Amino acid sequence: MNIASKISYFLYGIVNRWLEAQQMRQIKESMHFCGEQVTIYAPVIFYGAEALDVGDHTSVAPYVHIWCGGRVIIGARCMIGSHTAITSLTHDYASPEMWKTIEAKPVIIGDDVWIGSHAVILPGVTVGSGAVIGAGSVVSKDVPENAIVYGIPASVQGYRPLQNENIQAW
Repeated sequence: MNIASKISYFLYGIVNRWLEAQQMRQIKESMHFCGEQVTIYAPVIFYGAEALDVGDHTSVAPYVHIWCGGRVIIGARCMIGSHTAITSLTHDYASPEMWKTIEAKPVIIGDDVWIGSHAVILPGVTVGSGAVIGAGSVVSKDVPENAIVYGIPASVQGYRPLQNENIQAW
Protein backbone atom coordinates (compact mmCIF):
# COMPACT_ATOMS: atom_id res chain seq x y z
CA MET A 1 0.00 0.00 0.00
CA ASN A 2 1.54 3.32 -1.03
CA ILE A 3 1.58 6.47 1.11
CA ALA A 4 -1.31 8.12 -0.78
CA SER A 5 -3.51 5.07 -0.16
CA LYS A 6 -2.60 5.06 3.54
CA ILE A 7 -3.43 8.75 3.90
CA SER A 8 -6.71 8.38 2.06
CA TYR A 9 -7.67 5.34 4.18
CA PHE A 10 -6.80 7.28 7.36
CA LEU A 11 -8.84 10.32 6.29
CA TYR A 12 -11.77 8.12 5.28
CA GLY A 13 -11.77 6.62 8.79
CA ILE A 14 -11.81 10.05 10.43
CA VAL A 15 -14.64 11.33 8.22
CA ASN A 16 -16.64 8.13 8.65
CA ARG A 17 -16.39 8.27 12.47
CA TRP A 18 -17.39 11.94 12.42
CA LEU A 19 -20.43 11.20 10.23
CA GLU A 20 -21.52 8.34 12.51
CA ALA A 21 -21.17 10.60 15.55
CA GLN A 22 -23.35 13.24 13.88
CA GLN A 23 -25.96 10.64 12.95
CA MET A 24 -26.08 9.33 16.54
CA ARG A 25 -26.38 12.87 17.89
CA GLN A 26 -29.33 13.52 15.56
CA ILE A 27 -31.02 10.26 16.56
CA LYS A 28 -30.60 11.02 20.27
CA GLU A 29 -31.94 14.55 19.82
CA SER A 30 -35.01 13.23 17.99
CA MET A 31 -35.96 10.86 20.84
CA HIS A 32 -38.67 11.72 23.35
CA PHE A 33 -36.10 11.01 26.09
CA CYS A 34 -32.49 9.86 25.93
CA GLY A 35 -30.66 9.20 29.19
CA GLU A 36 -27.03 9.79 30.02
CA GLN A 37 -24.26 7.70 28.50
CA VAL A 38 -26.54 5.91 26.03
CA THR A 39 -24.47 4.10 23.42
CA ILE A 40 -25.92 3.51 19.97
CA TYR A 41 -23.81 1.71 17.36
CA ALA A 42 -24.56 2.53 13.73
CA PRO A 43 -26.38 1.55 11.69
CA VAL A 44 -29.73 1.53 13.50
CA ILE A 45 -33.26 2.44 12.43
CA PHE A 46 -35.66 4.12 14.87
CA TYR A 47 -38.98 4.86 13.11
CA GLY A 48 -40.88 7.53 15.06
CA ALA A 49 -38.05 8.18 17.52
CA GLU A 50 -40.10 11.00 19.05
CA ALA A 51 -42.07 8.22 20.83
CA LEU A 52 -38.93 6.47 22.15
CA ASP A 53 -37.49 6.72 25.68
CA VAL A 54 -34.10 5.17 26.46
CA GLY A 55 -32.72 5.12 30.02
CA ASP A 56 -29.21 5.84 31.30
CA HIS A 57 -26.26 3.58 30.41
CA THR A 58 -28.23 1.58 27.82
CA SER A 59 -26.44 0.12 24.80
CA VAL A 60 -28.00 -0.52 21.38
CA ALA A 61 -25.96 -2.70 19.00
CA PRO A 62 -25.78 -2.29 15.21
CA TYR A 63 -28.65 -3.24 12.92
CA VAL A 64 -31.35 -2.79 15.57
CA HIS A 65 -34.76 -1.71 14.22
CA ILE A 66 -37.31 -0.09 16.53
CA TRP A 67 -40.78 0.94 15.36
CA CYS A 68 -41.83 3.48 18.01
CA GLY A 69 -45.22 4.66 16.71
CA GLY A 70 -47.16 3.02 19.55
CA ARG A 71 -44.55 4.11 22.15
CA VAL A 72 -41.41 2.26 23.22
CA ILE A 73 -39.86 2.74 26.66
CA ILE A 74 -36.48 1.13 27.36
CA GLY A 75 -35.11 1.28 30.90
CA ALA A 76 -31.66 1.99 32.28
CA ARG A 77 -28.63 -0.29 31.93
CA CYS A 78 -30.18 -2.39 29.15
CA MET A 79 -28.20 -4.24 26.49
CA ILE A 80 -29.86 -4.74 23.12
CA GLY A 81 -28.09 -7.18 20.80
CA SER A 82 -27.51 -6.69 17.10
CA HIS A 83 -30.27 -7.35 14.57
CA THR A 84 -32.98 -7.06 17.24
CA ALA A 85 -36.42 -5.83 16.17
CA ILE A 86 -38.77 -4.09 18.60
CA THR A 87 -42.14 -2.98 17.28
CA SER A 88 -45.07 -1.20 18.88
CA LEU A 89 -47.09 -1.26 15.67
CA THR A 90 -49.11 -4.06 14.11
CA HIS A 91 -52.05 -4.66 11.77
CA ASP A 92 -55.58 -5.86 12.55
CA TYR A 93 -55.65 -9.33 11.01
CA ALA A 94 -59.43 -9.55 11.66
CA SER A 95 -60.07 -6.66 9.28
CA PRO A 96 -61.01 -7.53 5.69
CA GLU A 97 -58.62 -4.79 4.57
CA MET A 98 -55.79 -5.65 6.91
CA TRP A 99 -53.27 -3.64 4.91
CA LYS A 100 -55.18 -0.43 5.75
CA THR A 101 -55.01 -0.93 9.50
CA ILE A 102 -52.37 0.04 12.01
CA GLU A 103 -52.70 -0.73 15.70
CA ALA A 104 -50.42 0.91 18.24
CA LYS A 105 -49.54 -1.08 21.37
CA PRO A 106 -46.75 0.21 23.64
CA VAL A 107 -43.66 -1.85 24.42
CA ILE A 108 -42.09 -1.40 27.85
CA ILE A 109 -38.67 -2.82 28.68
CA GLY A 110 -37.62 -2.55 32.34
CA ASP A 111 -34.21 -1.73 33.77
CA ASP A 112 -31.22 -4.11 33.54
CA VAL A 113 -32.63 -6.16 30.66
CA TRP A 114 -30.40 -8.09 28.25
CA ILE A 115 -31.90 -8.78 24.81
CA GLY A 116 -29.86 -11.24 22.73
CA SER A 117 -29.09 -10.78 19.05
CA HIS A 118 -31.83 -11.38 16.48
CA ALA A 119 -34.61 -11.24 19.11
CA VAL A 120 -38.02 -9.90 18.15
CA ILE A 121 -40.22 -8.06 20.66
CA LEU A 122 -43.82 -7.71 19.49
CA PRO A 123 -46.37 -4.94 20.18
CA GLY A 124 -47.94 -4.67 23.63
CA VAL A 125 -45.20 -6.62 25.43
CA THR A 126 -43.77 -5.62 28.80
CA VAL A 127 -40.36 -7.06 29.70
CA GLY A 128 -39.78 -6.99 33.44
CA SER A 129 -36.63 -5.55 34.99
CA GLY A 130 -33.64 -7.88 35.11
CA ALA A 131 -34.98 -10.22 32.41
CA VAL A 132 -32.82 -11.96 29.82
CA ILE A 133 -34.18 -12.60 26.31
CA GLY A 134 -32.30 -15.34 24.47
CA ALA A 135 -30.86 -14.76 21.03
CA GLY A 136 -33.31 -15.39 18.20
CA SER A 137 -36.36 -15.42 20.47
CA VAL A 138 -39.77 -14.07 19.51
CA VAL A 139 -41.37 -12.39 22.52
CA SER A 140 -45.14 -12.21 22.11
CA LYS A 141 -46.20 -12.15 25.79
CA ASP A 142 -45.13 -10.24 28.89
CA VAL A 143 -41.90 -11.39 30.55
CA PRO A 144 -41.70 -11.48 34.38
CA GLU A 145 -38.92 -9.71 36.27
CA ASN A 146 -35.58 -11.58 36.33
CA ALA A 147 -36.93 -14.27 34.00
CA ILE A 148 -34.73 -16.00 31.44
CA VAL A 149 -36.78 -16.58 28.30
CA TYR A 150 -35.98 -18.01 24.90
CA GLY A 151 -37.55 -19.81 21.99
CA ILE A 152 -40.24 -19.25 19.39
CA PRO A 153 -42.47 -18.22 20.99
CA ALA A 154 -40.31 -17.23 23.95
CA SER A 155 -41.17 -18.95 27.21
CA VAL A 156 -39.75 -18.79 30.72
CA GLN A 157 -36.88 -21.25 31.10
CA GLY A 158 -35.69 -20.09 34.53
CA TYR A 159 -34.89 -17.07 36.66
CA ARG A 160 -31.74 -15.12 37.37
CA PRO A 161 -30.34 -15.52 40.88
CA LEU A 162 -31.44 -12.78 43.26
CA GLN A 163 -28.81 -10.28 44.35
CA ASN A 164 -28.87 -11.47 47.96
CA GLU A 165 -28.17 -15.14 47.13
CA ASN A 166 -24.61 -16.44 47.36
CA ILE A 167 -23.27 -17.02 43.87
CA GLN A 168 -20.16 -19.14 43.68
CA ALA A 169 -17.73 -18.80 40.82
CA TRP A 170 -16.72 -21.97 39.01
